[in-house]
Amino acid sequence: MLSVRWQQHECVLSSRKLKLIFTLIVLVLGFTLTAEAQDEDCAYGYKIYVRDEAGKPVENAKLEVSGVTAKDKLPDEVKPFLGNDGAYIVAGETGTTVEGNFLLRVSAKGFETYERKFSFPECEYQTIELRLHAEGSTNKATFERLSNLHGMVYDEEMKPFKGAKVEISYAGGQVLHASSNAYGFYEIDLPQGAATTIRVTGDGIADVVFENYKLDEDRPTLNIPVCRKCKQKESKN
Repeated sequence: MLSVRWQQHECVLSSRKLKLIFTLIVLVLGFTLTAEAQDEDCAYGYKIYVRDEAGKPVENAKLEVSGVTAKDKLPDEVKPFLGNDGAYIVAGETGTTVEGNFLLRVSAKGFETYERKFSFPECEYQTIELRLHAEGSTNKATFERLSNLHGMVYDEEMKPFKGAKVEISYAGGQVLHASSNAYGFYEIDLPQGAATTIRVTGDGIADVVFENYKLDEDRPTLNIPVCRKCKQKESKN
């Protein structure tokens, strides 16, 4: 059951106004890699986190994509590259999904090489976690689809809140972090279906906690209200 440890009614906003603000922010920032894109202007492909068995990033991994047959050709603009968040991107935004069958090959020093045949999804951008196993291991690597949890952090005056720390923890001890930007926007990729505890903290605001939050969608939205006045009242008391 979802529980929010914050009871101040003055911090509740109109859902219609919030939706409008969030839509404008998304448009301003140009977040075009959406799961539900228009047919004429769609994003497609994969965002792949390469990690070890413990969930730590594998440095200097090499991703190669080749056609299974001579007619399966990968456009130049869809060549794999390393993104700013440490994930590898194999995607395009030309409005026409690449047709054909391809082979993904991932190699890294000290790890078993991973290979997988695939085809590009039609107008869909998928986020994947690939966990490699150490060299000599008999275990199979896992290739798991992730959810992209995102939303807006805002205060009681409907203003975006910058610098909020969003901490997501699992029963097994794994902890993931994100922070809200100047527009109040945050996003984080995490496993689907896992029950988590989400804690939001920041300078000048009261903590907000969501317990047993479960992800059942590919791109769930969680908009987070924070309260500056609540923190001020705590300080006076």
